[in-house]
Amino acid sequence: MGDIYKLMTLLRRKQGTTHEQFKAYYENVHSKMGDKYLPPYCKKYLRHYLTPISPQMKAGQPPHPDFDAGVELWFDTEADCKAFEASVSAPELVKEIIADEDAFVDRSLIFRYRIEDHLSWGPPDPGKVLVKRQ
Repeated sequence: MGDIYKLMTLLRRKQGTTHEQFKAYYENVHSKMGDKYLPPYCKKYLRHYLTPISPQMKAGQPPHPDFDAGVELWFDTEADCKAFEASVSAPELVKEIIADEDAFVDRSLIFRYRIEDHLSWGPPDPGKVLVKRQ
């Protein structure tokens, strides 16, 4: 197997929704859609919730002006990613996904990126031997 094909989606919560409400909805409701539709194409489904640590951040604002979470999807190949996208392209399924996102996400602030990893040091995977940058 070659390099893993990874996608990152950055999300902002819907106005009037707290970070805690956003996270609870994602974990208890929306992530179940991922559990249902991502397999067998996607090999790993991670949600990264961003929490401010800097004291100069203003209370009630997300850690970045636009994002509350990053969602990472791992596929063995780009073809697997494209097959997943095709599998969820039926109009009734798109309507279901959008309706669910509308419950907790500001859909005008959804951004998707391809991730390219460059390891400086540390194990490439848990349980593997430390690899130092040359």
